[in-house]
Amino acid sequence: MVLYDDRRLIASAAGEPLVTQGFADGVNLLCRGVVDETGAAPSDLAARLRDGDRLATLGTPFAAALIERDRAVVAADHVGFRHVFGAQRPDWAAVSTSARELARQIGSRPDVTALGVRRIIGHHLDEDTAYAGVRKLPAAHLWRLENGELHAEGYPPIGFADFNRGKATRRLVRAHANRLRDLVCGFLDTHDDVVLELSGGLDSRLILAAVPVERRKEITGFTLVQQGSADAVVARRLAGRYGMAHVESDLAQIAALSPQSAYELAHETALRQDGLGSPVSAAVFTLAERPVESEPRLSGHGGELARVAYYQLQPNSPRPTPRLAQRFFDMFFANNQGVPDATLTAGFARESRDIAYRRLRETFAAYQDVDWLTATDLFFLRQRLHRWGGATITPNCERRIVLNPLLDWEVLAIMMSLPHQRRWSSQQVVDVMWQLDPELAKMPLSSGIRPTALRRPGTLTRLVGEGGLPQFAGIAARKVLRRGSRRDPVGAPVMAALIAEHWRQHPSLLDPAARSGLVSPDWLERLLAGEVEADMPSIDFIVNLNVILTTEK
Repeated sequence: MVLYDDRRLIASAAGEPLVTQGFADGVNLLCRGVVDETGAAPSDLAARLRDGDRLATLGTPFAAALIERDRAVVAADHVGFRHVFGAQRPDWAAVSTSARELARQIGSRPDVTALGVRRIIGHHLDEDTAYAGVRKLPAAHLWRLENGELHAEGYPPIGFADFNRGKATRRLVRAHANRLRDLVCGFLDTHDDVVLELSGGLDSRLILAAVPVERRKEITGFTLVQQGSADAVVARRLAGRYGMAHVESDLAQIAALSPQSAYELAHETALRQDGLGSPVSAAVFTLAERPVESEPRLSGHGGELARVAYYQLQPNSPRPTPRLAQRFFDMFFANNQGVPDATLTAGFARESRDIAYRRLRETFAAYQDVDWLTATDLFFLRQRLHRWGGATITPNCERRIVLNPLLDWEVLAIMMSLPHQRRWSSQQVVDVMWQLDPELAKMPLSSGIRPTALRRPGTLTRLVGEGGLPQFAGIAARKVLRRGSRRDPVGAPVMAALIAEHWRQHPSLLDPAARSGLVSPDWLERLLAGEVEADMPSIDFIVNLNVILTTEK
């Protein structure tokens, strides 16, 4: 058996010793490195894995396996960013870093129900994969593998700090700021040549603020340059101000790719993602990040949770209800996220929509002990970040070590304890930034707004007052135009168009998708004739589908 790239497998049959491929006795890291509560590498990882102790507090992303004689423990970070997969059969079980490899081992067929949910929501839900009988290790869990059995154990839930206005607000701001600084400084103490994902936005600004001023010259800022964005201008200003090295990657380079190169890059990405992610956009970022591919990384990924991404369009309710789940589905997924119905056969398009809504309703029904807005927080953390973000990040886990301070266990406990309004308004984030570095809190973001303006109550007042009515009108107009429409990742439409052009030159590459019964033959004909747009979700779906359907090869 040949495992693709860095894919590894552990199998256990009843009464038999473990069979391992790519693993050795003892601790096996399934990522480039692990970061503990101090931002440094843990010295007691074997004991933690053996006992299932304090694994939730390790940095995100991470995964590791402990092999001891005839048993194994496999654990991942509390967000589930580093994807690990398992399969259970009578008297036999296995864990692998590859869902596709497990599917090959058990002779699995594609899970059409899971594919239907994926095409609407934009990512898989819970433990689903595209392969029947292959499931993902749940977030905040470990697996124990022994005697042909696979058992899951959960980590303790994220705690909540007591919150009362006044002194409690200041206390949590200080705790939040101190935690970020401890994590970042510990990371810098133990890693050289650290790269910070530096944009003109709030999240990377907060991470930079956590780096002491005198240490900023130790890091390199990395910025994606895109036409019409002020990110690069702001990032250059920050890098110059603090003596940081700065690397820019212009996404215009995507247009210079040949159709064949674009196709090969997306197909390679889909293989590394096991057909579970978004290969078109991931291929764009794989190309863009090559200048800093292997360096240790400080990332602001997941910062959206601090700004409660779904709040602005919704009122609160004491608990989730089917009606709220339906409205959520209609607002965020039904019309603007997934693969268009026209791309698919009529039966699959209809059935997948019904299945996706049912699964979403079931997901929110599990959050009955919290209010509606907190339920959307949990959906973002346990579904969107877990499955969409994780599928994107997992293939790079063994290329570089990454720390996501904004998804630290203690940081999330603080954020989840705050009133919704304090988070939605970004007041907590800005107060923490001010605590860490008032100068950075006063420097304009790429939007032209200074973070300190976000501390003022009243959204309209603070935005108009900061940038003036014309600037506010432009921001508001862009938000209105985006609502109800799909937002493709930067560079992805160009990449999708190049892949479609390669298919037109080599139409036989579409044979697996054409035979699947899921993709409309008429749409494929029109795509090859250049009569329909090569939209990114459809190209993603077909690139993944070809990988999934050729698992046995």
